[in-house]
Parts: sequence; C-alpha cells; structure tokens
Amino acid sequence: MSGAAHGEPVVAEVRTALHDAAPEVKVMALIVFALSVAFVPRGAWWPFAVDAAIVAGLAAWGRVPVRGLALRLVVEIPFIAFVVLLPLVAGRDGLELAGAIVSKATLVVLATGVLSATTPAPEIIMGLERLRVPPAFTAIGALAVRYLVLVLDELRRVNMARIARADDARWLWQARAVAQSTGTLAVRCIDRGERVHAAMLARGWDGRMPAVGLGAPAPGGRRMAIILAAAAALPALAATIATRGGLA
Repeated sequence: MSGAAHGEPVVAEVRTALHDAAPEVKVMALIVFALSVAFVPRGAWWPFAVDAAIVAGLAAWGRVPVRGLALRLVVEIPFIAFVVLLPLVAGRDGLELAGAIVSKATLVVLATGVLSATTPAPEIIMGLERLRVPPAFTAIGALAVRYLVLVLDELRRVNMARIARADDARWLWQARAVAQSTGTLAVRCIDRGERVHAAMLARGWDGRMPAVGLGAPAPGGRRMAIILAAAAALPALAATIATRGGLA
C-alpha cells in the first residue's frame, strides 16, 4: 500500500530463476546481445530469427507479460516512421536497410524490456556499479529512477493548472504556453536536483549510491547467471560471427 500511496504501480510479485540471477551478469548479457544484434550484416536474416527465439525464451522463462513488452514497442513508432521513408528514397536497397534497422531496434527494445521486467531499477544500478561504470553515471541514473515519479507528478500538476486557465494546448497558437510550462518544469527539476545534491553532500555522500532495500543474492544466483549468459549472449554472438564470417 505504501508504494501505491507514492504513485508507484502495484505489481504482483513473480520470482523465477531469471529474477534471482546476478544483476551485473544480466546487464552484461544484454550488452553482448545488443552488440551482437547491431553487428548483424545487411542481407543476413537468419540471425534475427535466432535472436528473436532467445528473447522469446527469456521472456517465457521470466514470465514477462506479453502486453508489457508490446507496450514498450511504442517508443519505436517515431523511429519507424522515419525508417519507412528509406524504401521510397533508395528502392530495394532502402527496403532491405529499413527491414534490418527495424529488426535490430525491435530486438534490442524487447531484450531491454525483459531485463527491466525481471530486474528492479536499483539492482540494475547496482549491477552497473559492479561492472565498474563511473560513479557519476550510476548516481545520475539512480536519482533519475528515484525522482521520475515526482517529475511526472509535477508535469501532471502543471498541465492541470494550465487547463484550469482555459488553455487546452490543442492549437498551434497555444504552443507558447506549452513551451513556458516545459521551461518551468525544467527549472523546477534543476532546482530540486541542486537541493537534493546539497543535502546528500551534507550527509557525507561519497559518490556512490547506497544499496538500500537490496537483499542478498539467492543461493543459486551465480549458477543461474552463468546459464543466463550462455543462453542469451553466446548464441546471438555466435550467429553474428558465423554470418559475418560467411559473408567475408
């Protein structure tokens, strides 16, 4: 109930071996998978089938809802709208390039969705720290995750105040009000960030976020992490290497 009171969604707890795997290994597996997908040469399609099977298998293993993964594909819509123009400009080569770009983007978005659905955001940050990512980046990521709900609530209240003043922002001449609201929100976020940073320094912050609320890893987490790396990263990497070697 406390999470709902702070605006966080209430999600049914699901625990699988994929959830219990070490977060740093899951993050590294995602990086290797994404690089493997990105380096698939143009004109080779069967590695995408292998990669799609990997993502589907991991989603089933982690009991990730299909609807949640489908909603994540919404972020691709503006990108795909631009890619659709390639066949009109470059003909057959453009169609082939557009298909490859859409396939790669979709696979990486789905793989990222599987990671976020099976690994809480604080654990992802902790995994990045264990991978020796610079503390400045992990601290920014952790603060962004913790204060995203506050920023969205601030945006909702700014929009509500604008609508209460008979500004619906559905017409071009109302763009100035939208720009002013956006600027106000940005200023408030920067001001809040400075105050939070000052408070953290006053409490002896050493540049690393505390691992509050993170339990100890499961007893079989290391073994499951090795299985995960072998099941996710290695087949995708092998398919890409085989394809590039065959086209060389």
